[in-house]
Amino acid sequence: MRIGVLSDIHDNLENLAKALNLFSERSISTLIFCGDFCSPIAARGLGAFEGDVHCVFGNGDGDPFTICRLATTEFPNLKLHGQHAELQFESVRVAVTHYPLYGRALARTGDYSAVFSGHTHELHEEMINCCLWLNPGEVLGWKGKATCAVYDTETNSAEILTL
Repeated sequence: MRIGVLSDIHDNLENLAKALNLFSERSISTLIFCGDFCSPIAARGLGAFEGDVHCVFGNGDGDPFTICRLATTEFPNLKLHGQHAELQFESVRVAVTHYPLYGRALARTGDYSAVFSGHTHELHEEMINCCLWLNPGEVLGWKGKATCAVYDTETNSAEILTL
C-alpha cells in the first residue's frame, strides 16, 4: 500500500493543490497529515481529496473548532486524531505526531514500522533500528523547496516529491 504524507500547509493552497495532484497521479487513496493546516481554508483543501486523510493537529492550527466542524459536517474523509495518531494499515503500524521530539521517541520504541512528524519545515528521513522516521518537509515552501512524500508499506520506504 502507498500512502501520501504531508505536513505544514500553512494555507499555501497552490502548493497543496500540487501535492494532491501528485498523489492522485500515483493513485494514492490515503493521506497522512502531520499538522499545521493554519486555518480552516487548508482543511477544506485537504477535505476535497477523494480518499481518507488522517490528520493530527500542530502548533499552527489557529481555529481547530471550525476544522473539527468541517470534518464532521462537510468532509467526513478528514479523520482528526488530536495531537497524535496510531494507525494500522494491514500489518503495518504507524504513529503520527506534529513534533519531532515525540516522533524520534516513538520511532525508538520499536512499536512501529514508521513514524511521521512535521513542525521543523525541513525534510528529514532516518531509519531508527527497523523504523522509518520521516518528516516529509513542508507544503508551505517557506524554508526552501516544498515537499511531501509517498510511504510504501511493503518496502517501509518513502519517495520524496518536490512540489
